[in-house]
Amino acid sequence: MNKYKVFWLVFFGGLLLFAGAMVWYTQRALTPYPPGEAALRALESSADLEVRATAYGWVFVPKEAVKGGLAFYPGGLVEPQAYAPVLRQIAARGYRVALLRVRFNLAVTEQGKARTAIAEAPQLSWAVGGHSLGGVVASNFAQSNPDARALVMWAAYPQNDLSGKNLPTLALFGERDGVIRQEQLEASQSKFPQNTLKQVIPGLNHAGFGAYGPQRGDNPATISAEEGWSQIAQLTTAFLDQHLGSAPR
Repeated sequence: MNKYKVFWLVFFGGLLLFAGAMVWYTQRALTPYPPGEAALRALESSADLEVRATAYGWVFVPKEAVKGGLAFYPGGLVEPQAYAPVLRQIAARGYRVALLRVRFNLAVTEQGKARTAIAEAPQLSWAVGGHSLGGVVASNFAQSNPDARALVMWAAYPQNDLSGKNLPTLALFGERDGVIRQEQLEASQSKFPQNTLKQVIPGLNHAGFGAYGPQRGDNPATISAEEGWSQIAQLTTAFLDQHLGSAPR
């Protein structure tokens, strides 16, 4: 075999190896966190709460009077069902909750998805919210959509400057969060709406806002998953009760 054939064999072999490595890395990098068993159970209907699949994801609808709506964007590379345990508790307290499914499990690919859920029940006052990257997208949606009467951000901060916007906002954080970079969070403080309510849940980490298991780079939580979900639901519902009940249509 002459040196030219050896060169081309090595060249194409290296090219194939590189292409295979890129495919493997891309698949690994884009593999989403799947929902746990508790999340799948939370997607089942009950006597007082209907849960159904929709074109945009899932909707939780109380059987009794509905006080308002919450359209929710999932965190980056987290399958949306993972947020069902908390969202179910919020719905059980009287809110129609739309859990949005987005392409590639990245909310940035469908930033306007909340419009579809809101249009399904336009008679309600709606908040938009999300976890992590989903919270960032929710803030972008709220910035330019008057249908968003309030904003709920879990372990997230605004991408754009909302400091001049009169928008009731809840920003919940976990004390044990290891994913959010503190320098970015500190730099973003001036971007929150001026009337933002910021609360930190002791012992909660980044992944504790959902039910998808440990997350790379996160710290271990020092409270149980159930306790974390309960506190998130209570604080979020209290905020919605205060701001959606009196929101004009």
